[in-house]
Amino acid sequence: MTHRIIVLDSAKEDFKDIQRCVKQNFGDAVWHTVHAEYRDAFRRIQQAPQIGTLIELLADLGMSHVRYILVRQTRLVYEFDDSLVIAHLFIGTRQDFRAHLLKRLLRC
Repeated sequence: MTHRIIVLDSAKEDFKDIQRCVKQNFGDAVWHTVHAEYRDAFRRIQQAPQIGTLIELLADLGMSHVRYILVRQTRLVYEFDDSLVIAHLFIGTRQDFRAHLLKRLLRC
């Protein structure tokens, strides 16, 4: 079954920041490659969202439907149900994942 994907506005802003950074530091050609990797990641989670890595912090709170998938040095964090995938955020692996995740997902 194919899931419908919704990307939250805040996640769209994260993605634009990634695009700006990659283009500025590595150029358009690298961005096209990276962008294709993101498209592939979305296709994979659209087909089988359970493939993502479980986020232990949230699983401990009973939120096993929130996962992430790595695209290069960025985590794409999403939640899913039987028909829908919601992309919540893109966060670099060097950022404080716990603090950012709690702020964004739990609105702390």
